[in-house]
Amino acid sequence: MSANTDSRLSWRIFDGSVSVSASMLLSVIISRCDACAGIPVIGFLKELTSQEDGIIIVATLLLFPTTAALYGVFRMFFAAKEAVEKKAMARGHQVGRQEGIKEGHQVGRQEGIKEGQKGERERIRKAFAEQGVTVTPEMERILSREYDAG
Repeated sequence: MSANTDSRLSWRIFDGSVSVSASMLLSVIISRCDACAGIPVIGFLKELTSQEDGIIIVATLLLFPTTAALYGVFRMFFAAKEAVEKKAMARGHQVGRQEGIKEGHQVGRQEGIKEGQKGERERIRKAFAEQGVTVTPEMERILSREYDAG
């Protein structure tokens, strides 16, 4: 058996036991309810509980409706849980994309700064050449070093 099959089996056992317990509880509540005698279907079930083994008979009769109601409740609960998880995942994906865009923008910005610095250094070299200024080794070192934007 796979883990998924084991999970389904244990869930079915749990679901079945909860359904039996809930139908038995409803049966006992109906048997104790004095005001329920006038209600059409519940009055009939109350009358049945007064017979020998009547509570077990009513619990058996209520088992299918109880199981159906619990199935609907559990289904709604897990559908809501899944919807919340999907929404949280989508939100996380969106935040991740925005962070990636910001990081990409930062990288692009740094590359743009470096390109701008390189262009400015070339412009300074040309301006010196046009002015007839001899670029000393110290000036060349200054012009060729990388600017640390940190």
